Amino acid sequence: MKQYLFKGRLIGKICPECQEALAGARVRLYRVASEQATAQAVAAAKDTFAILSAQQVEAKASRLLAEAVCDAQGSFAILLDERQKYAGEAFEIDALCESVPGAAPGAAAVQFTITVLQPQWRQGEQGWIAAWEYALPHRQWCAVRGKFDAWTICGQVSVCDSTQPVMGVRVFAFDADWIQDDPLGSGVTDAAGHFRIDYSGSSFRRTPFSPTINIEWSGGPDVYFRIEAPDGTPLLIEDRALARTPARENIGHCHCVKLCIKEVPQPQTPPTQPLFTNVGQYHVDPIYGDFTADGLTSPSGSAASYAFTGTIPLIGILPEGTSTLAVHYRFRVAEYEASGTLLGT
Repeated sequence: MKQYLFKGRLIGKICPECQEALAGARVRLYRVASEQATAQAVAAAKDTFAILSAQQVEAKASRLLAEAVCDAQGSFAILLDERQKYAGEAFEIDALCESVPGAAPGAAAVQFTITVLQPQWRQGEQGWIAAWEYALPHRQWCAVRGKFDAWTICGQVSVCDSTQPVMGVRVFAFDADWIQDDPLGSGVTDAAGHFRIDYSGSSFRRTPFSPTINIEWSGGPDVYFRIEAPDGTPLLIEDRALARTPARENIGHCHCVKLCIKEVPQPQTPPTQPLFTNVGQYHVDPIYGDFTADGLTSPSGSAASYAFTGTIPLIGILPEGTSTLAVHYRFRVAEYEASGTLLGT
């Protein structure tokens, strides 16, 4: 059986200096409609991009070849063969996003067409292979994010009159309003001085009378910033009047900014390393023997081999929010009958 492996990666640009992988997006390959095949195959992606309505998605459903979900890096792999009656021809590439960072609660999924591609297949050991990587221009990707009422500020903090980045400071963004100034969120700078703030439209549309009355005279927020050292010392306090200048007024769903402070703050105490020590009354450290190898409670005592249900308290050392390094915890989840019989992981 002749097989075709199509591997790719999708990212979206917030702005030239800031981009994100389309993690969790569903890549869908469609046969090209015969009456459009020639014109679409030679068209540039910027001319074929289109956000689709539910009716348009339904209309092309019969042409679906295969689909795959992007991983955390935006990578995907799709195998095509004779079962789809595929023989190496061009296909249409769509992506379906169910959510994006900063999306408003309850926002509907968005599907969009990217381009028509004739893969450059090369012979491999198991069949034919083609690779494709694409970065959605910020105008297109931010239009998709706008459908989720998702807003993002990407920026960099450096020392004024230099290119030295400032790491570990917290940047706060505010919307200057006639009635009240709305906090949009905050982000901590990484080793390159970059930070990111995600927020939804409700962050700047609320008023003291929300949710009964929400007012925003212009389409987007009017922003100004504050920067603090890890210990809370102010390093930059912008005048809110800056929010009424052309560069800051009525910003779009994607906005990039460069900020500077006079000098790097003095080294602070290292951030607290978060650590969960207990799940409820049970110790995480295996030296206590509170858990079995399967993750159930200790095989001895009145609570032998019990599983956890409902709200599970995690007890331990909590971070204060100043660390720029994320700590990831992994949990294995399984469903059991009341008798302890495993139903499925």
